[in-house]
Amino acid sequence: MKRCTRCERRKPLRAYYADGRGYHRHVCKACVNEQWHRLGEESKAWIRDHCRRWFRKHQRMLASATDFVSAPPRLTQYYRLQHDTIMAYGGYRCACCGIDEPFFLTIDHVDGHGVQHRRKTGTGCSFYKWLRDKGYPEGFQVLCSNCNSGRHRNGGVCPHKYRASQRAKTRRRKVSRVRAPRRG
Repeated sequence: MKRCTRCERRKPLRAYYADGRGYHRHVCKACVNEQWHRLGEESKAWIRDHCRRWFRKHQRMLASATDFVSAPPRLTQYYRLQHDTIMAYGGYRCACCGIDEPFFLTIDHVDGHGVQHRRKTGTGCSFYKWLRDKGYPEGFQVLCSNCNSGRHRNGGVCPHKYRASQRAKTRRRKVSRVRAPRRG
């Protein structure tokens, strides 16, 4: 028999949790279970209160996010402007490699000063509106995303054209280096 330090009742050893070394706790199983149950309820109450405070604090943000998700798609104007621009600059075909997949096509600055131009006009709808308002000026072309980024990384020359010119140069070199076999 052992006395519980919490409820101060004498109980047999089987009423106490044992550790791995053969010793028994000073508090009986009933008091330990009651303590864990109370702590769990306190934790749940704290979580509920915390969630209520957080929701009250962020209610306006949540409402705006809900409005954004439930609003009709706002990209229809963007796609309409993009379509008109692509059609004005030659249609749905990359000017370099000929790819005709609409999702890959972009508008490219022929002179390569797109960064400075985007800083002035903006991107997306504002860029397409600027092109439309200026009457689709010269100096732009339709390219696929690969050719557009390749031109940017390769100093204004598309990798397709750069590789083709390199292959032609190596073919010319190989032809000029061919010697007649020796006969002896």
